[in-house]
Amino acid sequence: MPNSRVTAWVETLADRLRELRLYMRAEGVDTISRRYFVMNAFDGAMTILSIVVGLHVAGDVDPRMVLSVGLASCVAMGISGVAGAFMTERAERLRRLKELEDSMLTSLRNSVYNYAFQLASVYVALIDGLAPIFAASIPLSPFILAVLGVHLPVGEAYLSIALNLAMLFSLGVFLGKVSKESLVASGFKMLAVGCITLLLCAVTGLL
Repeated sequence: MPNSRVTAWVETLADRLRELRLYMRAEGVDTISRRYFVMNAFDGAMTILSIVVGLHVAGDVDPRMVLSVGLASCVAMGISGVAGAFMTERAERLRRLKELEDSMLTSLRNSVYNYAFQLASVYVALIDGLAPIFAASIPLSPFILAVLGVHLPVGEAYLSIALNLAMLFSLGVFLGKVSKESLVASGFKMLAVGCITLLLCAVTGLL
């Protein structure tokens, strides 16, 4: 008897999860979260690029300073992204839920619709907030290694810039895959934006 109850509970949970996934897909959560991820990963990468290039041109690339400023900036972006995306998505989905309730003339507060809407808001908010932190961690990794005492064959700033540009290219490739365009061309478009930003930051730092 206990085994049959556990089996029934697992099957019920699996059905509920499938329902939630179905409703989240219908709400376009994958598309929205993908868009948020690329935009905020791009922001995080560009933020670190500007910090590293600016400090390098100024001749003050202290690994601890870069880490402090870079992580603080991206954590702030992450918190802002989570809070902003959650409140925005929650408000938008709550409006849809109320419209659905009005059309069905019944409350959906305890329905799978409501659970799907809430889960979608949390999911999108987490993607939005974690994207810049993820994007920052890669170009900041040379400075993390330097602080830990790991000797690098190339200067931290140069390696960080190279990793940053590689990440921008990868984001462009990802967008090319989404839009079903040329992956290489899309990657180089994003890379070009990074290179232009690099040059502008360098020129600004020399002023």
